[in-house]
Amino acid sequence: MTGISRIREVEVSVRAFWLCLVLALPAALLVAASAEKTRTPFSLPVSFETSDGFTLKGDLTSSADANAPVAILLHMYRSDRGAWAPLVPELAAAGFTVLAIDQRSHGESKWRRGERVDVAAIPRADFGELVRDGVRDVKGAAGYLARQGLATDRIVLIGASYGCSVSLLSAEQLDGVRALVLLSPGTNYFGVDVLAAASSFPGPLLVVAAEDDRQAAESARIVAARHRGADDLEIYRSGGHGTRLFGPRPQLKRRIVEFAAKAVEPVPSQP
Repeated sequence: MTGISRIREVEVSVRAFWLCLVLALPAALLVAASAEKTRTPFSLPVSFETSDGFTLKGDLTSSADANAPVAILLHMYRSDRGAWAPLVPELAAAGFTVLAIDQRSHGESKWRRGERVDVAAIPRADFGELVRDGVRDVKGAAGYLARQGLATDRIVLIGASYGCSVSLLSAEQLDGVRALVLLSPGTNYFGVDVLAAASSFPGPLLVVAAEDDRQAAESARIVAARHRGADDLEIYRSGGHGTRLFGPRPQLKRRIVEFAAKAVEPVPSQP
């Protein structure tokens, strides 16, 4: 075969490839349209303002049901919403709408009315103010969901490390919080005491820590003991702090999902 013949053969093959692709495209579009009808969960980046001017970023994984229960995820100190990646698909598969946010001064949420406010520049001694103001982040998240037409009457707040403190404080002020999940909580992170909030929360509580994170394990026991509602306490022998528990303890994801799903079940009406 000559070089010219080989070139012509390649040209014919390329034309045949594109012809097949064009003919197959309508069928592919029909399959895609059919898949859209199933409304499988999807994620998209979102942005909203807090009442004091922070622009917060998050990832929203929406359920097909606008009345689905909601999980709002609150990360650790100097972490971001990406730390929840192992848990989000599990919650979405269980029917939750999931919003993981970068809390104020973390991740992509470092701007307040045009001024950059970075956690790296905030002295630890001053961080307690951001813990208290984290309630504004959670209220902003719930308000954003409501504006999207999503139900906010069955919320589960899931926090890690200082995110536990923000969850407890927010539950005191936010209607619709049905349950809390606390990974490696503290009783007094950054000088903010949360034991009164733990005592006053009436809903179910799941508290998780590891013995190799001694301070968090001790705090987890104290928080669970102070809570007057139904609570579950899980202390692993090892596993680390906060969302780092997901690596060595993969069963934790299913434990959280089962707890959260039970907590948001409709209350049976009285006969």
